[in-house]
Amino acid sequence: SSGINAEYGGSTLISPPLQELDEIYSSVLLKKHRRSRKVWCCYATSLACQSKMETVRDLLTKALKSLPKHKHVRTISHFAQLEYRLGDPAKGSTMFENVLTSYPGRLDLWSVYLDKTIALADNEQTRLLLDRVVGLKLPAKKMKFFFKRYVDFELSQGDKERAERVRELARNYIETSDL
Repeated sequence: SSGINAEYGGSTLISPPLQELDEIYSSVLLKKHRRSRKVWCCYATSLACQSKMETVRDLLTKALKSLPKHKHVRTISHFAQLEYRLGDPAKGSTMFENVLTSYPGRLDLWSVYLDKTIALADNEQTRLLLDRVVGLKLPAKKMKFFFKRYVDFELSQGDKERAERVRELARNYIETSDL
């Protein structure tokens, strides 16, 4: 199965040189399992761990050409997270922004994007993202989740006045929405 091969490919991080790793992926795994998101993501992760981010960026283009469309969003999300963790967070942010333009209702993407921004300790950028997401037309359950995250963020990173402002936004949402 591709899961077993993806695991095997990921385990080669321990010692083989990059050339040998490339050979394993390009000649075996990517030919046999080019439609497997896991194989592409494991390869990208192994390259990123070796500080080969330019190669990772090129790999995303190849992955998107090989993978079925329904796997694109999760693949892009994985590569964006690699950018945040091991590459250029601004590029990761751009990747999330591009995906969210097409899929603004994807709670999972917003959540990961917020997690990565919070991890950078960029409070102003985090507030801008939270303001955007609570301004979306999402179902009430999703809105509750984001309002709670926003209040929790302000209580931990901001102050009580900011948290109260968010609570007021939530009250206004409840009053003006058709719940």
